[in-house]
Amino acid sequence: MTLRQQAGLPLDELEAPFHGFTVGPKLRSRGYGIEQLLDAAVRSVSAFGTPDALIDEDESSEKPRHTIKTQEFLQAVRRQVAGDDPERRARFERSLQPRSDLPELTVDYAWRQWLLQITSLPGTKRQAVNTLRESQSKLYEIDMIRRYMQGNTVRPVLLINTDALNAATSDEAAQEAGAMLDRLQRLAKAEALDVIEAASPMEAAEHVSSLT
Repeated sequence: MTLRQQAGLPLDELEAPFHGFTVGPKLRSRGYGIEQLLDAAVRSVSAFGTPDALIDEDESSEKPRHTIKTQEFLQAVRRQVAGDDPERRARFERSLQPRSDLPELTVDYAWRQWLLQITSLPGTKRQAVNTLRESQSKLYEIDMIRRYMQGNTVRPVLLINTDALNAATSDEAAQEAGAMLDRLQRLAKAEALDVIEAASPMEAAEHVSSLT
């Protein structure tokens, strides 16, 4: 099938080389990179279930700060909060350098005293590994910024995308999400961070917009 596609044969004329496989209707998928494109494509075809097996975030060429799920969630929150307002859009994914001898560190949302990092609950064990790596990295960044702000008062916040709790397709998925939520809450408490839980970008945007 790959050779036929490379030769230019239209998708609707492809014939599978094995029995029981049919080519479905054409669907348009959009993404900012190959990982998001594959994720959108696989999610649109329920027969394939989850895209986890097809996407290896360890080999992603995208910014390594986010998992795919968090990246999409953050972009949706930014659209809700900022729209086309350049001043509000500039508050997202801010690069800060608290001291000249330190590298630039990135915060998902920075405005006035607020430093906010976003992470997402996992739905599988594989996602849990990436979620923990993401959250620990972001907590480290925010801790470094706070430590070297030379006495400036900051309010660090961890915003957790909890949609996996509502969208869990099995008891195992629900347990994985619940266990990670508990772990993130403990990590945030240890780092003296406030915690915001949001089950949708709209709910998260309301919380972010309320920060004054």
